[in-house]
Amino acid sequence: MLKKIQKPVVWLLTLVIVVLASSFFASTVQNSFFQVKVDKVSFETERGTLSGYLYKPRGVSDSKPAPAVVLTHGYLNNAEMQEIGAIELSRRGFVVLAFDMYDHGDSRWDTPAAFNFFVRSVYDAVQYVYDLDFVLKAANGDGMIGVSGHSMGGFSSSYAVIFDEMDFLTNGYRKIAAALPVGADFRYIGVANPETMFGPRSAGIIAAHWDQFFFDNSGADGTVKYKDFVKDTVGLKFLGRDDEGNAEASTWYDRDSGQRIIYTPDETHPQNTWSLETGRNTIDFFTDAFEFQLNRHADLGTLSSYGIEEQGGQVWWLKEAFTLIALIALFLMIFPAFTLLTQLPVFNKIIKQQSESTSLKSSNEPHLNKLKVVLIVGSLLLSAFYLNIFMDRQAAGMDLLAKTMHYVAGGAIFFVIAVWLITLVKEEERLVKLAQKITLGSSVVVLIALAFRWVLVNPGIINNVNYWSAPSINSIAYWAMAAGLLTLLITFATTPMFKVSDNPYGLKASWTEVGMGLVTSIVLTFGFFLFIAIIEWIFKTDFRFYTYAIKVFNNRQFIAALRYIPIFFVYYLAVGISVFVNAKKMKPILADILAAVLLVGPVILFLVYDYFVLYNTGVAAFNNFSLNAILLVGLVPTLVVAGIILRRLAEKTGNIWTGVFFTTMFFTFVAVANTAVYLITFK
Repeated sequence: MLKKIQKPVVWLLTLVIVVLASSFFASTVQNSFFQVKVDKVSFETERGTLSGYLYKPRGVSDSKPAPAVVLTHGYLNNAEMQEIGAIELSRRGFVVLAFDMYDHGDSRWDTPAAFNFFVRSVYDAVQYVYDLDFVLKAANGDGMIGVSGHSMGGFSSSYAVIFDEMDFLTNGYRKIAAALPVGADFRYIGVANPETMFGPRSAGIIAAHWDQFFFDNSGADGTVKYKDFVKDTVGLKFLGRDDEGNAEASTWYDRDSGQRIIYTPDETHPQNTWSLETGRNTIDFFTDAFEFQLNRHADLGTLSSYGIEEQGGQVWWLKEAFTLIALIALFLMIFPAFTLLTQLPVFNKIIKQQSESTSLKSSNEPHLNKLKVVLIVGSLLLSAFYLNIFMDRQAAGMDLLAKTMHYVAGGAIFFVIAVWLITLVKEEERLVKLAQKITLGSSVVVLIALAFRWVLVNPGIINNVNYWSAPSINSIAYWAMAAGLLTLLITFATTPMFKVSDNPYGLKASWTEVGMGLVTSIVLTFGFFLFIAIIEWIFKTDFRFYTYAIKVFNNRQFIAALRYIPIFFVYYLAVGISVFVNAKKMKPILADILAAVLLVGPVILFLVYDYFVLYNTGVAAFNNFSLNAILLVGLVPTLVVAGIILRRLAEKTGNIWTGVFFTTMFFTFVAVANTAVYLITFK
């Protein structure tokens, strides 16, 4: 017993130490090597509760206030996505609040309405920051507060200025001195001429050339292509250069006693949140903006008088490096944790001695034959082709496939009839057994084909946000259901050609093994999220790389996840079977690669093609597929890791059930905890 657990214990302890060390170093970058105090804060507003991280430089106090910047994220994310501005501005001496908008993270909107959470989010956060005694204010009440947000957060930042300007008409002072919306076009603000309402503030905008959503100076909304906002009529009006008809990027222009600037990095929309160029633009903007705004008030000095000095370079990427190491170590912890758990009484019932015929371990046999390669490659290409159709629920694109399912079902039935006719004529016992197997397999194909057809002709399912309350996941959920059924159809239709055991699909298991597989998966899932919560509580960091993150879920997200789990179960069951079938008798490393490719291959093919065409022609291959293309980027790490987990757990147990249960639960909670979840999930 001790020998069996020695190796996994060593691995698990080593990986825990790696996570702790990486999280500690990530935290030290976040707090600027203990020069900034970072606190998790939560505060009540007129509309609910906002939460986030407050960065307070050590030299700042009630008697030594400093300018502040309020930062927020885009539609699919949370406060941690603003770490560039939070880390870089706070280490230079600014107070920073990076917060979750309503319906995101731990923030809660008490009077919800779908897709309206962003309008008041930033301005409500400004009220909180303005009331902090250590935030600088002028004698006349003007606040030295900047606002910035990405995408939806950029809209909220613009709305905050508008609300602040409206309040100025009654109270005589402005709380917001500077605003930098990122990746958010003024055309989408629901008031007339919002680009003219910044008054004497310092205002800028970061408008990336390859932004998938906004700054479309051709007027063709939604087209993904090269854009240049300084040549756009709205951009020129914002700068006050509409009469001149020309302007330059990264150049300040005077307007309405304030100043305006547009930055145009050579980036896509999500790159704004993970870019040295956008980071430098943000630093330069708020440094210049507050210097200008301080000079407008006789009672305020210069930035240096508040201890705000330029710091060389940017360090936020170091935190990304450390959280990436922690993320990888967390994923690796799954395997020794599973091994240790299944050494315990009761849990060990899911492990059984495997015969050579059912083992997934390597052998000297060739791991793929030519026909199998053709089928796998063909399946990946077919899945990649239909990916955008499934994600966008294009009924026209799915119509032909839906009709084909009738022929598939009919063909399977005709094949069964033909086999039985031959069997009756030959009257051989061997043929009877074969006919019975063919009948069972064909019946499964017919059922899957009809279920797949129903999903294709009903693209409106999984749309009701009163129940499916994480709208950004709904497109993924529909894709998962359709892709899962397509995978099952291909697998069951072709697997008999490669049948090498009495458990070809990995489905054969006792009820005890299935039940304990479920229990084991529940224990592993919640054990890992408890560990994640402890790390977040101690270090105030998550497990993150770029837009992908693993965070602990709250009760609202937990309820939402329970509703999505049955849908994602269909997908992970399908790909679990596919991995089991295709990764048999391969060397472990090759099997892991194939397992990952089977899941992530269509996504990679789609993204490479779409972005290759975009950068080489100026217009994306699927130029109205902007949001879903961004969602797919976040799917890549999940699918890679899920494929490996499915293969390795199947190798340990001899069936697919534990791997399917665990990947379904774990990755559904990961997805829901990292996006918008409406409060109406409780209704």
